[in-house]
Amino acid sequence: MIYRLNSKESKLLQKGLQAAMATFFVDGIEDFIWEAIFAYVKSLKLVDPLSETRAKLLFDVVDARKQIGWSAKTGLTTSFESGHEVELVIQRADIFGKNNKFSKKSNPNSIGKAVIGHWYNKVYQDAIAQGVEEKRVCILLKSKDNDRFAYIEESLEEYSPDEIEWTWTNKEKKGLQGRRKADGKLKFRWYPSAIV
Repeated sequence: MIYRLNSKESKLLQKGLQAAMATFFVDGIEDFIWEAIFAYVKSLKLVDPLSETRAKLLFDVVDARKQIGWSAKTGLTTSFESGHEVELVIQRADIFGKNNKFSKKSNPNSIGKAVIGHWYNKVYQDAIAQGVEEKRVCILLKSKDNDRFAYIEESLEEYSPDEIEWTWTNKEKKGLQGRRKADGKLKFRWYPSAIV
């Protein structure tokens, strides 16, 4: 499901982006800066990295009352046209290191199924730990010069392993990309944390 900001939230997003870009030590909107802006847009409290320890949990911004959690991501784009593909980069899934039966010689679909299994396990565990019932992703697409932005918010889609076709990203096998079999749209990317 796709979600839209209401008019008040849209104005807060614009104000947050303008304030961040007017701050001399902020050279771009990413990571904690984006999380802080999004929490401001939704009028939610964010963990203060100067006084609180941040856990490496999936949902960067959580509305505890409504039990909604957002994984906040940013990405560079050269096109702001509709129909733009945005894929989720799966992180912290060291399949080669945890399971010696996989290497770069393994079938990419077998590796991809292990990666997505690891990913969904993290999604479920973190949702429980953070009290999240409704899992979402909020993505800020930005131009290289940080002068154009687009916002996307949608439910964190869950696919069965057989719905995704995995291939190597290049001849050097530096990572995998997972495309939805139904329409060929790119949905996932994964890069191993170690060279195997």
